[in-house]
Amino acid sequence: MDANLEPAVRQMNMENNICFKLQTINLNQSSDRCIVQQALSDQKELVFHQTDGVSLPTSDLLQALNAFDNEDERADLSLDELDQLTGGVGLPEALVSSTVLMTMVAGTSGLFTNGMIAAGNSSIQDAINAGIRADIESIRHDVSKHNLNAATGTYSPTAEAGGIGQEFIDSLDLQDLDEREGGIQTQEDFGGETVIRTIRANGDSITVTYSHSGTPMQNSSMVMPASGWLS
Repeated sequence: MDANLEPAVRQMNMENNICFKLQTINLNQSSDRCIVQQALSDQKELVFHQTDGVSLPTSDLLQALNAFDNEDERADLSLDELDQLTGGVGLPEALVSSTVLMTMVAGTSGLFTNGMIAAGNSSIQDAINAGIRADIESIRHDVSKHNLNAATGTYSPTAEAGGIGQEFIDSLDLQDLDEREGGIQTQEDFGGETVIRTIRANGDSITVTYSHSGTPMQNSSMVMPASGWLS
């Protein structure tokens, strides 16, 4: 087969009406190589000869074809071709899958965030409650010792009946935040959070109320032991 010959087709008609089709192939041309590859893939009864008339075995022809670079090797494949090669999903299915995945991830992230916020709020609430309980016990301790004579173990109230509660509040010498009637307000720090404490006098007893961010948290009432020693 002469690589310098141009393709040509000649028809030979014989008396017995047998038709032979002769075609000159130039393997240097990619289009001619495609013709040979197509002919081989069709598995037709073909005979190849070189220009000197010597028969060219199919194995030698395949080796000659393999010596050339494959021009289609780097060609871009369509979505259908990619789907056939990989057995994967198409673009619509990929988009739907990505959307579902992102939705699940967003939902999981939201649950995780809400869980962390709830855990943080619970920790803050626990710290505030612990601070309030400790403060109530401290005030209860001071109430129990008010007007107490430690030497004799008896109470000696200095205020008249109905005024011991206010006398106790005055003895604490607290700085009132709002300076209005209705009790003494102070700002306390419990667990790193600001809590407003209000102490009010009710005759011979007091009421302590706690609020955080404008929300009432807890209140406690205490009676002065000294009130039982008034004559």
